[in-house]
Amino acid sequence: MAGALFGSLLGYLIAMLSGLSAFFLTLSIVPTKSALSDQLEELKARDPFKRNDERLALIEHVVSGDRRAALVRRLAEAGWYTTTPAKFGLRIIAGTCFGAVLALVSWKYFDLAGGFLFPMVVGFAFLGGYSPFFTLNRAVEGRKKGIQKALPEFLDMVSSTVQAGLALNSALGYAVEAVPGPLGDEIREALSEIRLGRARADALRAVGERTNHPALRNALRVMTQAERLGANIAKMLTDLANDARHQRLMLVEEMAAKLPVKMVFPMVFFMIPAIVTIIFGAVAANYFSQHP
Repeated sequence: MAGALFGSLLGYLIAMLSGLSAFFLTLSIVPTKSALSDQLEELKARDPFKRNDERLALIEHVVSGDRRAALVRRLAEAGWYTTTPAKFGLRIIAGTCFGAVLALVSWKYFDLAGGFLFPMVVGFAFLGGYSPFFTLNRAVEGRKKGIQKALPEFLDMVSSTVQAGLALNSALGYAVEAVPGPLGDEIREALSEIRLGRARADALRAVGERTNHPALRNALRVMTQAERLGANIAKMLTDLANDARHQRLMLVEEMAAKLPVKMVFPMVFFMIPAIVTIIFGAVAANYFSQHP
């Protein structure tokens, strides 16, 4: 009787946690109104460091201002402009509930001992709650790699079009069509802000703040300062393109240098046991066949 009652309560708990996980996840992915409103509201939404979100009032009592600002910056670096800290918090809650549900289902399906229930729920809930941070970090890394990959070609294109006699805005508009990925999206958004009346220096500075990519931020700063001072923009951009290309080569060499260290664990757990089995398996089989 007690076992049936416990099983019934466990089923209700799984259903409730599943519903909560789906509810919070749905709330976290609902698009904000600014992304679908007019261009002025879109411009405000694309500036994540200055917009005000009334839904942050609940988070302000839980998360400190520094941590909230750091989260806003990370969301901007990942390109998740329509994801507010409140929505990200809902994703954490949804992931935690989903992890707890997965732990309960696994414990019941495999018919494990009762002592495993609490550690499994805590461990799976922690992994589920951390999964949004893992996804965010991967998005930030992928976005910065995409910017680093496209930056030299973008600077070369801007330099060539400026040498051809185009103005800087026209050169940026021409070059952005040849640069796909996050860099093209950011420059295209900066051009949209300029057309809406924002100063070009402020729009390009906002791109550097959102992406937080040192090479891109330096290139945009040099670009605006060179035009303001009347310097040779084309030559400076060519030098910056060469520097960015050199940095990209250094990153590739760094990744290649890390490969031997990363190959240690696959070799220890997969290759070395197979090699030992191949070498000594026949010897052991022959020995045990002769000495039963």
